[in-house]
Amino acid sequence: PSDVIWPLYDSGINIATRKVWGAVIEELAAKGMFLVGGSADLEPSNVTEGFAKLVEDFSKDNPTGMNLAYGVREFPMGAINNGIALHGGLYPFGATFFVFADYERPALRLRALQKLPCISEYTHDSIYVGEDGPTHQPIEHLMAYRTIPNLLVLRPSDANEAVEASKLAFQQKTRPSLVLLTRQSIPVFDRNKYPPADSIKYGGYIMSDSSNPDIVIFATGSEVWVALETKEMLSDNYNVKVINLGCWELFEEQEDSYKDQVLSCPETALLVSVESGITDGWQKFTGRKGLNIGINTFGESGPGVDVANHFGINSKSVYDKILKKIK
Repeated sequence: PSDVIWPLYDSGINIATRKVWGAVIEELAAKGMFLVGGSADLEPSNVTEGFAKLVEDFSKDNPTGMNLAYGVREFPMGAINNGIALHGGLYPFGATFFVFADYERPALRLRALQKLPCISEYTHDSIYVGEDGPTHQPIEHLMAYRTIPNLLVLRPSDANEAVEASKLAFQQKTRPSLVLLTRQSIPVFDRNKYPPADSIKYGGYIMSDSSNPDIVIFATGSEVWVALETKEMLSDNYNVKVINLGCWELFEEQEDSYKDQVLSCPETALLVSVESGITDGWQKFTGRKGLNIGINTFGESGPGVDVANHFGINSKSVYDKILKKIK
């Protein structure tokens, strides 16, 4: 609908990107978009509760309800949404924790194959899930889903980028999208200081530039602010460029000239990746001699921040690893 008022978040606050999803779908539903979907028994966690109240549950007694109370049935949720997309006329979405995407995977693969613009909102997108422990903490999932052809994997770095990622997902006509959102609160960037949030449409962009970088840090999602903090710590002695690579698929589709400009750096620059998950795959951007900071084991149980510190996903640890690699 043309009269949609997309949510806008002020810089200087911290907000979990999953909260954005609720604001987006409630606005779309209120403006008459034929949005149907629901959560696999995680309505409050996936922030689809407000949508469910607004549009009511679909049932034999209420056939006009637009919320589908899927229950703990990730694969049927995915398959049903595929069927709805094949029928046409409606915009289907499903929601669950990212770690449970694996139950849905055959349906996701088929929708990519069938060019169906279904959307999956996956919250709790990293080890910051915390106390639920390693069973609920996605590690290999991010790289695994990047390997499915014709699937957009969007991992926005703050609330406003999450709005733009959702918008991109709803604009697709011939491919499905995963919108990966945080459980934990993360900073909303000052877009007067950094490029606009809709830069995610390019898949990757320079978040913080340096004319002659000694170090280039690639990051996605909740790790972008870690990369920016690390840059601050390094800036007395090194020139650092930070690249936000929130959607690899969209980035690969850009003109070579754009990609070259984003990635350009001296041959001698140290290339670093920071992401809360498997590091294999990042060599595509960092090469054989780069430094890939991430998590190559299963997670741990404990508060999200403690787990992140245990795995070294913080600016002090990233700073120390970069200095050690340089020396």
